[in-house]
Amino acid sequence: FSIVQRRNLLGRLRALGVRERELTRLVLVEAMILAAAGTLIGTILGYWLGRGLTQIVAATVSEFYYDATADAMTLSWPSIIKAWGLGMAGTLIAAWLPARQAGKTPPLTTLSRADLEKSTRARLPWLAGLGVLLLLLGFTVALAFPGGVSVGFAGLFILLLGAALTTPIMLRLTHRLLSQIRSRGIWQIAIRDLDRHLSRLSTAAAALMIALAASVGVAVMVDSMRGAVSDWLQDLLTADLYIASEGFQDGATLPEMVTEQAPRIEQVGSFSNYRKRTLETNDGRIILVAAQLATQSRQGFHFVATDRNNPWAGFDGGELLISEPLAYRLKLSPGDTLSLPAAGGETRFRIAAVFRDFASEHGRVFIERQHYLRHWRDKRVDTLALFARGASAAELMHAAQDRLSDKYELVFTAAGEIYDESMAVFEQTFRITEVLRLLSVLVAFIGVLSALMALQLERRKEYAILRALGLTRWQISQLIVIESLVLGLLSALLALPTGLAMAWVLTASIQLRAFGWSMPFLVSGSPLLLTLAVGLLSALLASLYPAWRSARHDPAPRLRED
Repeated sequence: FSIVQRRNLLGRLRALGVRERELTRLVLVEAMILAAAGTLIGTILGYWLGRGLTQIVAATVSEFYYDATADAMTLSWPSIIKAWGLGMAGTLIAAWLPARQAGKTPPLTTLSRADLEKSTRARLPWLAGLGVLLLLLGFTVALAFPGGVSVGFAGLFILLLGAALTTPIMLRLTHRLLSQIRSRGIWQIAIRDLDRHLSRLSTAAAALMIALAASVGVAVMVDSMRGAVSDWLQDLLTADLYIASEGFQDGATLPEMVTEQAPRIEQVGSFSNYRKRTLETNDGRIILVAAQLATQSRQGFHFVATDRNNPWAGFDGGELLISEPLAYRLKLSPGDTLSLPAAGGETRFRIAAVFRDFASEHGRVFIERQHYLRHWRDKRVDTLALFARGASAAELMHAAQDRLSDKYELVFTAAGEIYDESMAVFEQTFRITEVLRLLSVLVAFIGVLSALMALQLERRKEYAILRALGLTRWQISQLIVIESLVLGLLSALLALPTGLAMAWVLTASIQLRAFGWSMPFLVSGSPLLLTLAVGLLSALLASLYPAWRSARHDPAPRLRED
């Protein structure tokens, strides 16, 4: 934008003898000054934003777990150094190519816009080819290369870069397609300008496309996770009533009389009981759950890997069911063995199956209660799950409360309450993503606005000629708005496949690398339709000021320049 503003000045400086190296250095130094100012403002705003996001997280933790405050948030020097490094280095990289172009281009050509557009069109096939290669490379790195979360994000970055490089040729193809539509007047001029100002518009389209793609990717990932967690909870919470100690404190167990009396209540048809404990192993902490599972509880397990038709036979025989995160973290499969510290020392257990589980990213292990008693000699129970027989869930709760609540401090919870509270935790946890999605669209909006303002500066003489030929101020405004809307629509359409590819990488690779769980890839229509609306709205809003400013200029001074 800065170079476009002073393109004539730069050409005159070259004509007056300023050397290419000096001009390049001039542009880079100015960029570094702007970078320093922008990074300073960004650091201050980033600290303010960080406090706001931390308060959101603290509110979630305080509401559902324990009291937490955001007062403890600090801004460390390593964070500041990284922010300044990214701000300065990012600006230097962004300014390098325009600075080189400003310094190396001959004076006459510097003053010519057509030469820049000609060179841009000549590079389109190469950029598109490179973009396709980067798309393939990004998928390969994210999905196939070994490594942690950083490798997945590296592949995602390469993928987005490849999508950005394919945007210019897609803009030109859009121009050719729309130019086939028979039309006259402002529409025809607007479509023609898509190709005449490719270098400026393709940059704006790529910026908006990436921001919208990020929004789509995160939205689809969150929707996929929401659907997977919802299905998992509905399958898992099959009991009509759950009984636990008051407050659900860590290590709190039910009184022995409760574990004996609750299953004998007349309305109870069957029951499951659970005992959870944390084991310290050579592979880190492992949550062990000893369970006596009723048939209904067993139906809530979804196995993602097993080496036999009926893994429950192995479970009843003393083998383990391990969660998917634990299997991923320790590289375990059905048929392998896992060593656990039992009362009699380290004991190796065979793994019967791997089940889908979102309760913990560290992983859980289920063992049949009788075998747990034999190896750990621990008869305590944390939670009881009761299934009604010939009664409703409400009747079962009333009967259990009448029988047990007067003697013991217990918590009686219906499955629906646990589900609703769990999903409320999920929704509040992902409130941060809404803020970050809004920020990404705001950055893209600024990018589109800057590109349109730069284009408006370069086309002032052209607009003056159009005004002299009879176009009204309203028609000039229409021209700019139509160009911007086509740009926004194209960016949104390109963002849809890019965002879905991003969501696939987030779901299939980064989620798996970060937490060890897999989930189905679910796509709903709402984020896609919202992306189209946001793309058009962003482009429309970004076009209003340039359209107003271009329309109100007096054409006479521009026509007198030559």
